Amino acid sequence: MFSFLETICIQNGQAQHLDFHQMRVNETFEQFFPEWEPFDVEELVAEQVLPTERTHRLRITYQEDPETIEILPYTKKEVKRFALVDTGEIDYGFKWAERGFFQTFLDAHPEADEVIFVKDGRIQDCSMANLAFLKEGIWYTPEEPLHWGTTRARLIIEEEVEEAEILVEELASYERVCLINVFRPLTVENSLSIAESIL
Repeated sequence: MFSFLETICIQNGQAQHLDFHQMRVNETFEQFFPEWEPFDVEELVAEQVLPTERTHRLRITYQEDPETIEILPYTKKEVKRFALVDTGEIDYGFKWAERGFFQTFLDAHPEADEVIFVKDGRIQDCSMANLAFLKEGIWYTPEEPLHWGTTRARLIIEEEVEEAEILVEELASYERVCLINVFRPLTVENSLSIAESIL
């Protein structure tokens, strides 16, 4: 079986939103390791020596138990243009550690910085983040995303975004798109114009 991955944002020595990472680990164990007790994310992070300045990624790969733990500097990828691609048979409902197939899609579209996956005419996610779309002052996120994002889950609970069916043919009715993950907050400043960014 492939390993799973949790990537936690470490901001100036503080691990962010561990409760949502624990939720995802719990769901992964329930699905794939029902006879095992999920490891305690907060306890595992507490055992690490965290950098006290700037933003870092704490990466945990695991199966029944944690396999590797890495702390790496975070470098933001600049995204300005998206290509739409068909999701096909991809199943990324859980956060697999093996993500090489995403690079295959990116390599096939050198004209774009990122790809947005589309299934049956419905927008899902890009390769490294969930998405939120702005219309008339309200942020919407696809109701059937490609993957379980902790930031997306938190923003739904906090009522910062609403789930909706977002069709490719209706993209022009939205004003902006924002990538959302543990390193990318939901703000207008971090978003891009739909008209200018989607090829």
